[in-house]
Amino acid sequence: MAVTDFFAGEIATELLKQLFMISAKAWRYKNIADRLIILIESIQPTIREIQYSGVELPAHRQAQIGMLSNILEKGNKLTEKVISSRRWNMIHQLTLARKMEKLEKTISDFLKGPILTQILADVHLLRANFDVRFDRVDRSLERMSEQLY
Repeated sequence: MAVTDFFAGEIATELLKQLFMISAKAWRYKNIADRLIILIESIQPTIREIQYSGVELPAHRQAQIGMLSNILEKGNKLTEKVISSRRWNMIHQLTLARKMEKLEKTISDFLKGPILTQILADVHLLRANFDVRFDRVDRSLERMSEQLY
C-alpha cells in the first residue's frame, strides 16, 4: 500500500464529514454539498479497496492517486473556509459557492479522464492475461488427450 492511497482515503473521509456539516448548516451551499457528497461517496469504496488490497501500484497509478489526493485536499481546505465563513458576507459566499462548483467539476472531470483510461487499460490487461491462460489450458488438454489415446 502506498502512502498516497492512505492519504486519499483519509482525506476523502474528512471531506465527507465537512460536506455533511455544510449540507446541514449552510443552506446556500446545500445543493452543491449534496452533489459532492454523492460524488465522493461513489469513489470512496474504490479508494478503500485500493488501500486494503495490499498491492503496490505502479508509479503512474500512484501519481494519479496522488493527484486525486491533492484535489480532495483542496476540497478539504475549501470546505473549512465555507464552514468558517460569515453569513453576512454575500460576495465571499458567492465566491465560495463557485469554488465548490469548480471542485465538483474538477473531481468529475478527473474521474471521467485519467481514471476511465486506467479502467480501460486494466480491462485490456485482464483480457490479455485470460487469453494466455486459456491457451495454456488448451495445450494441457491437448497433451492429456494425446496421452489417453
